[in-house]
Amino acid sequence: MTYGTEVKGPPYCTIVADPPWPEYGGGKIKRGADKHYPLMSIADIKGLAPIVQSWRGEEGCHLYLWVTQKYLPAGLDIVRAWGFEYQCVLTWVKNVGFTPFSWMYSTEHVLFARAGGLGLTKLGKRLDFSAKVQGHSVKPDVFYDLVREVSPAPRVDMFSRRKIVGFTPWGAEASNAKRR
Repeated sequence: MTYGTEVKGPPYCTIVADPPWPEYGGGKIKRGADKHYPLMSIADIKGLAPIVQSWRGEEGCHLYLWVTQKYLPAGLDIVRAWGFEYQCVLTWVKNVGFTPFSWMYSTEHVLFARAGGLGLTKLGKRLDFSAKVQGHSVKPDVFYDLVREVSPAPRVDMFSRRKIVGFTPWGAEASNAKRR
């Protein structure tokens, strides 16, 4: 899969990434993601490290990496491979869920990590947020509002599936993304 090698514009202070994770269970459990966009292997996602590292600003950079329950360990590996240090996890409490094994998966997570000494612009925000699901892989506006509130611009949205105010879209679907 080709995602390109660069983004127009300055280095970024904030990176949001929602990778096209592989299907669950080696393809045994289908979420339908492959109907919406090409999927990537964990190795290919890690392999984006040179691109991500080239985007970081001189003062540092914030990373918000979306992960599902299954890919939480891989997400922590990717954070390190991309040259960031894990700080905490944000949790999206959804109004729906699915039950692949035993628990109802009604949450999704965002690993927050830093490279360098860039601090948050506002302290004391909650790590959890609730929002309704709006479609396959559509992240809630409340998340982007939170990121704009606590992490400085310029910002890039890796693997963007819609254009978000205040973020440069990047990825295979970026040119087709609708403004939100």
